[in-house]
Amino acid sequence: MATGETESVVLNPEFLQEVSGIVKMLGHPDRIRIVEFLKGGERSVGEVQRHTGLSQPVTSQLLRQMKDRKIVSCRRDGNRMFYSVPSPLILKMLNCLIESQKLMFPE
Repeated sequence: MATGETESVVLNPEFLQEVSGIVKMLGHPDRIRIVEFLKGGERSVGEVQRHTGLSQPVTSQLLRQMKDRKIVSCRRDGNRMFYSVPSPLILKMLNCLIESQKLMFPE
């Protein structure tokens, strides 16, 4: 294969279905900001809420939606919920966004 050429890959329909749901869910700046914050490790709902500046109900709703899509996972400690990003796919997607930002907005 010559330099610059890419191998033709046929994406699996099941994978496309799964990843399209993830992309749709992450298609909002607030959700991406939450995932970016959780990249640093497990955080409580209150920590996420303070970091994003969103209201507690909105923060909880967004986290619950992302949990349902398996973008984030959660664990309970007493009456507190802690969220994290368990999926290497999600982290790779986030890193792709970070690298794209560097290309679009070089310092």
